[in-house]
Amino acid sequence: MTIPQSPALAEALISSLSDVLSKDPEGYTRQDRDQIIATYRAQRERFAKLEKENASKPKTKKGPAGLTLDPAQVSAEDLGL
Repeated sequence: MTIPQSPALAEALISSLSDVLSKDPEGYTRQDRDQIIATYRAQRERFAKLEKENASKPKTKKGPAGLTLDPAQVSAEDLGL
């Protein structure tokens, strides 16, 4: 079995990968990237806060139309089955 040889590898420059990775295909400015990062950080803080709040709440099951159902008193009819 022989490994195919490509002339593209011979023509490739070592710096070509760095050149490609350094380009920003979306054309974002530094301020755009800073805003995106700030938004993600704010979302992460809100998510962590909600996770912490929800961890302290007791687990309940919601039925149709958002009604809280006691699992011991739920029948198939209640669930629309």
